[in-house]
Amino acid sequence: MKIVLLVDALHSIGAGSERQIYKLLEGLKAQGLAVELVLLRHTPFTRALENFPCPISCLDISSILSVSAWRKMRQLRRRLIDEHVAAVHAWLPDSCLLAPLTLKHKRFRIITSRRDMGLIYDGKPALLFSLLSGRTDTVIANSKAVAALVKNKENLPAQKIRVVYNGIEDFVASDETLSAPQIFDQANAIKLILVANIKPVKRTLDAVKATIQLNRDGQATQLALVGERQDKAYCHEIETYIRDNNAQACIHWVGSIKEPRLLLAQADIGLLVSDSEGLSNTLMEYMQMGLATIATEVGGNPELIRHNENGLLIPKGDIDALQNAVRTLSNNKDLRERFGAVSQQRIEKDFSISAMIAQSLHYYQADARSHAKGESLC
Repeated sequence: MKIVLLVDALHSIGAGSERQIYKLLEGLKAQGLAVELVLLRHTPFTRALENFPCPISCLDISSILSVSAWRKMRQLRRRLIDEHVAAVHAWLPDSCLLAPLTLKHKRFRIITSRRDMGLIYDGKPALLFSLLSGRTDTVIANSKAVAALVKNKENLPAQKIRVVYNGIEDFVASDETLSAPQIFDQANAIKLILVANIKPVKRTLDAVKATIQLNRDGQATQLALVGERQDKAYCHEIETYIRDNNAQACIHWVGSIKEPRLLLAQADIGLLVSDSEGLSNTLMEYMQMGLATIATEVGGNPELIRHNENGLLIPKGDIDALQNAVRTLSNNKDLRERFGAVSQQRIEKDFSISAMIAQSLHYYQADARSHAKGESLC
């Protein structure tokens, strides 16, 4: 069975969807499947790429509205038929439109991905995807929350939507871990860490306000902010609030770091207090490292953090609830350790790279079997 992944472009394979694509191709290849990555367009990264786990071809499509794009996609369709491809799995917005529009054929299945809480619709109204639903055999979402959003926005029948969770790679402690920079400087303080780029949707200021109030109430607390300062105005607002409250000693700006898991062992509690999340890599990293977690009850967060089982969920924007959750965990080390242990078990069982590959392959094979029986052909 041959599987083709159709992707807009790859700018790296270090994180996010691009990392998932790479690990999926690598895993399918290791299981003996014929796989190919087809790019709509090259990037400097893919032009220089060596030792990729499967063949790569590029269509050189700069605009999906061009006549040449249509011609190149039809040529690809003929090649896929000739090579007896079983399924085409499209990732990222342009590919998720072009694949059903131009490649649909009775010889193979069209599968598309949805991986966020609506960003795919920026510049591409949900109506466009809805109009192509009849030419799409399966939509794979990376969380139940995303699946529910897609079902509502695109009016898709539930039987067309499948959930395959992101996989997270193993992390092994090393000398690099032991030499990670120290991000806290008060031994007796409860140590909080928030790994998220600094922008309004992440509600970083909520964590800052809660930390300052906890200190005022007599609970020694420090907060480390790990992430890129992406919104200058929001960062200025946070800095001003910290300065106005003379709280520089309890808020530590760490900045962006390539491997945040190097720092997590220094913290007592991991925070994620966003307005919106799909399936958060940050939460998965907290869980993998056995870090007790407080998260807002939004998007896919409840699929990762089960309230009072492996963490605490709070309403978004509720700073009082955040303070109370921190107090609950800061006063109970046994509870923090129990939450951390349950989280590690869940990651190993449901959110590993091997689980992501196995679930994807299951749906590829299921689609191929139903296709062989002549179901839903057009």
